[in-house]
Amino acid sequence: MIRRKRRKRVSELRNIPNVGKRTEKHLIAMGYDTIGSLRGRTAQQLYDEECALRGCTVDRCQLYLYRAVEYFVNSADPDPDKCRWWLWKDAFAEPSPCGAVCAECALFPKKCAGCRKIAGKVYWLAYTGGEVCAVYDCCVNGKGCKDCGACEALPCERFTKDPTVSDEENARNLRRMIARLRP
Repeated sequence: MIRRKRRKRVSELRNIPNVGKRTEKHLIAMGYDTIGSLRGRTAQQLYDEECALRGCTVDRCQLYLYRAVEYFVNSADPDPDKCRWWLWKDAFAEPSPCGAVCAECALFPKKCAGCRKIAGKVYWLAYTGGEVCAVYDCCVNGKGCKDCGACEALPCERFTKDPTVSDEENARNLRRMIARLRP
C-alpha cells in the first residue's frame, strides 16, 4: 500500500504577491480567508491585528508587506512592479516633504525611485527647470526637516502645479498633500 502525503490546501490568499505560508496562516487566524475579506482594510489595521494576535510587536517589515497587500487588494488593476513589499517602506509610503506619497505615483518605481531616494531631483523638473524640487530643497536641504507639515507658510509659492495634469487635478492633489502634512 502506498501512502500519500496529505497536502494542505492553499487558500486564495497565496495569490497575493508576498503572501507566503506564514502570512497566510496569520491572516486566516485574524479572520481573513479570501482576498475580498481584506478589501477596505488598511495595512496599519492588519499589522496591529497581527501584533495583537501574536502578543508582541511584529517586525516592521510585516507592515511594509501589508502595505503591498493593501495596494494589491484595493486596486482595480495593480501594477505588478509596485507589489514588491520593499517598495512600501516608510520612505516611499509616508508623505514626502511636500505631502505626496511616492508609492501612489504612476511613475514609481519604474521612472522615479522616490523623492527621498533621488534627493528631490524629480522628473517634472524637465518641465519647470531647476536642479532640485524647490519644496524639497527648502524643507530638507534648507531647514533640515522631514516634511513641510510644521511650516507656517504651508502651502507656499514653492508648491508648483504639475504641468501634466489639469488645474482641477492639481487642486485635488494639493488638498490631499496638505491633509497628509497637517492631519
